[in-house]
Amino acid sequence: MLERLHIRNLAVVAELDAEFGPGLNVVTGETGAGKSLVLGALQLLLGERAGPSVIRQGATQCEISAGLRPPPPAAREAAAFLEENGLPAGDDGELLIRRTITASGTRSFINGAPVTLQVLARLGDLLVDIHGPHDHQSLLQARPQLALLDEAAGGADEAEACRAAWELLAAARREKDRLAGEHLSSQEEEFCRFQLQEIDKAAINLEEDATLSQRHAVAAHCRALLEAANAARQGLTEGETAAVEPLRAILRLLQDIEAVDAAKGAAFRERLETVVSQLEELSSDLEDYAGGLELDEGELARLEERLALLQKLRRRHGPELENVLKTAETLRARLNSAEQRQARLDEQAALCRKLEVAHLESCRALHTKRTTAATKLGKAITGKLQRLGFAQARFSVRLKDAEPGPGGTDAAEFLFAPNPGEPEQPLRQIASSGEMARVMLAVKTVLSQADRVPILVFDEVDANIGGRVAVMVAEEMAAIARHHQVLCISHLPQIAAAGAWHYRVTKQVKDGRTHAAMERLDAAGREEELTRMLGADADSATAREHVREMLARQAEVSPAK
Repeated sequence: MLERLHIRNLAVVAELDAEFGPGLNVVTGETGAGKSLVLGALQLLLGERAGPSVIRQGATQCEISAGLRPPPPAAREAAAFLEENGLPAGDDGELLIRRTITASGTRSFINGAPVTLQVLARLGDLLVDIHGPHDHQSLLQARPQLALLDEAAGGADEAEACRAAWELLAAARREKDRLAGEHLSSQEEEFCRFQLQEIDKAAINLEEDATLSQRHAVAAHCRALLEAANAARQGLTEGETAAVEPLRAILRLLQDIEAVDAAKGAAFRERLETVVSQLEELSSDLEDYAGGLELDEGELARLEERLALLQKLRRRHGPELENVLKTAETLRARLNSAEQRQARLDEQAALCRKLEVAHLESCRALHTKRTTAATKLGKAITGKLQRLGFAQARFSVRLKDAEPGPGGTDAAEFLFAPNPGEPEQPLRQIASSGEMARVMLAVKTVLSQADRVPILVFDEVDANIGGRVAVMVAEEMAAIARHHQVLCISHLPQIAAAGAWHYRVTKQVKDGRTHAAMERLDAAGREEELTRMLGADADSATAREHVREMLARQAEVSPAK
């Protein structure tokens, strides 16, 4: 329910605060007084785009805010919407919506959190339907029409079963597509096998990577190493020019020192003997090293071939041998998956066929209910329209085939023909706003208990009607108000008298500026306003008596305050 509305600096409204009640709220006033400003403010709160032109002359900012408290099940849907969009919940389920408009842009808030106009509009779709010159009408959209038909048919369970069956089918199809995407063409499979065989055949040992290059270097320079080792050995211990020969002569001199100075001479001798011994040992090691070197051209060729193979694999799958081995694991897994894929794909295809049958069965059950309900609904709404002044109008609900989906295999279209001899046309193509408002009134009356949108706003619902038809419209408005909060902007006293709450909009000029104001009327104020709407003098006793009769009659069919 819309509990309160605050408007500041919107067009001719400097400041306006209004509180609304349950049931039927009517807004009246002289032509041009600004009754539609309430409608315009609501539309702005529901996400309608606006520029600086809506700001009151001389002000820098326009602000509109509202407090709403949706009843169940709309409250549950609103709570789910807030959670889905990461918005805070209000106190006791209250929704606080605020929008400011400046010359530089607009800002919108839900429960204090900033939101986009798109989010604002989506929340509005859950809570408010506006029927008037600039409509915000869920009933003109195909999906809500189908949902209303399902609720009118008592097919909510079948609709939910159909949706659940579709979700299972959609999930199975996604898995089937995923498996199909894993398919390897014959060329891809052949190339994977070639790469894997090449890596497996290499029999890579990570430990050999560190020593292979060293082994190749030795094999490649074997002759030079042999010559260097022999030359070094000869320079150390062989021939008169050997390095140890001068050291032996020095050793004899140290022995002479030892003969005179035993302590110091012995130390010098021992140290030199150690050096000579190490050089002789080094010479022996070089001889052994040279003896172990063999010039093997075959070994060199094998090492070079091995190094070339590993380098090629590094370039393709590297940069390191660890990467090459990981590539082999990936290729092996891919080939194994491809071998098993067809069996899994066949199983998934069979599951999809089974779920398609289950979904189509739920579609048929839903279609049966819809077909029966469509005929009854068309007749019921046609009857309501005839009470509302369309004496020979026709209304029907047409079911058309649609692609299978979560809503079944049907699409619904509400059709209307206001005059005899004219073909029925889709409801969304009706041009007259007044005509549209009464059609929507008839639809809402028949479907009022099924319709989940809790707040309905009607503008121009009384266009081009009067007399007995106006009374009928008033009665239908009161009937809808038993299940919804209704706001109606009207110029007919019969409809205004049906309101549980009556507001009057007035316009005054103060200090050269136009000001619009709205007040809730008490009993005396209602009599005065209804008398004015009848076109009678304020002191007309006859008019006053007629007004009292209207109020008494409408009180019998209107919800209690």
